[in-house]
Amino acid sequence: MATVFETNDPDANNDSYDLVKKHHGEIIYEASGFVTKIHRKDSQLNRRVVNTYTDLWKEDRKDLSNKDETIQKRREQAQTMTNAFYDIVTDFYEYGWGESFHFARTYKGDTFEQSIKRHEQFLALKLGLSEKHRTLDVGCGVGGPLREIIRLSGAHVTGLNNNGYQIERCKAYAKKLGLESKTDYVKGDFNNIPRELDGKFDSAYAMEACVHSPKLEIVYGEVFRTLKPGGLFCTFEWVTTSKYDENNPEHKKIIFDIEQGNSIPSLSSYIQALEAAKKVGFEILEYQDHAILEDSNEPWFNTLKGSISLDGFRKSRVGRWITHKFVASLELLHLVAPGSTDVANLLNNTADALVLGGETGIFTPMMYILLRKPKDA
Repeated sequence: MATVFETNDPDANNDSYDLVKKHHGEIIYEASGFVTKIHRKDSQLNRRVVNTYTDLWKEDRKDLSNKDETIQKRREQAQTMTNAFYDIVTDFYEYGWGESFHFARTYKGDTFEQSIKRHEQFLALKLGLSEKHRTLDVGCGVGGPLREIIRLSGAHVTGLNNNGYQIERCKAYAKKLGLESKTDYVKGDFNNIPRELDGKFDSAYAMEACVHSPKLEIVYGEVFRTLKPGGLFCTFEWVTTSKYDENNPEHKKIIFDIEQGNSIPSLSSYIQALEAAKKVGFEILEYQDHAILEDSNEPWFNTLKGSISLDGFRKSRVGRWITHKFVASLELLHLVAPGSTDVANLLNNTADALVLGGETGIFTPMMYILLRKPKDA
């Protein structure tokens, strides 16, 4: 029997999200393969969720000239749009990327896993976390960074996430790894954080999550409320760089494809991100684009180009193409839910757009920003 939890679809049969089993009253993590993950018992639910998401982008796919109006529509429906997005892509992300849904600065000789863990450890060190600290993970996904940060620092971490499916995955992983006493989870919108969390945290962090907010000053303002005076907020942001030219049709198309493929109402520039932080009252302590190449590191988007290893092959263009064809075959045989092929295709196109964004230098997924709530706030 699957554990029942909330979805964004009132007609959903929660058994369609088969994540954990109950055995003698205990919740047990159910390990499952990719096919099991993307198989949804309520196939019509999956099709409706896919349609809900893709319908919000139809106009701009035809014509980007009236983008301001369509951006406003997506901002108004950001919560519904992002919930639908993660309902359909979470299993694909875990299969192809792992438990941490973010990029990382990769040094020569690194494995993918090493770079991801170092990225998360960097954040914990910048926040000065220890077992005495309580911190908030803003948009925690399935909790990959959260678990690494706890194991490194001993801090207590509360994961905030508005997607019920991902919250249940967080709880299952925490139980499996014996981290329940160090974690709490709040199902809520980070654009409207519950008031009972005001002033509760020594620090907060966001790992490439704030980009889903209609506007960065909304989520930044909400995080500001949750911090104690003097509390730190560390965030890695998806933003456009100074090389982006909004009058360049090629640039505009690349950024649109990144937005569509990642449930982003509209990408901000890094300058707009800094201004949003100052506007809500934060002090800016540090910021740096971790995508900028130095002699010792590799382009962040090389991961999407793939490598010889099996793990790297899954992320490569050829590996993603094979996965797409495999999913299409399963859907044709009615072994996975309708819409699964559309999701695989969307993520393939998104990966190509991210590579182009990195190669042209107009986009970074790793603008590191360290902020502080004033002590007299």
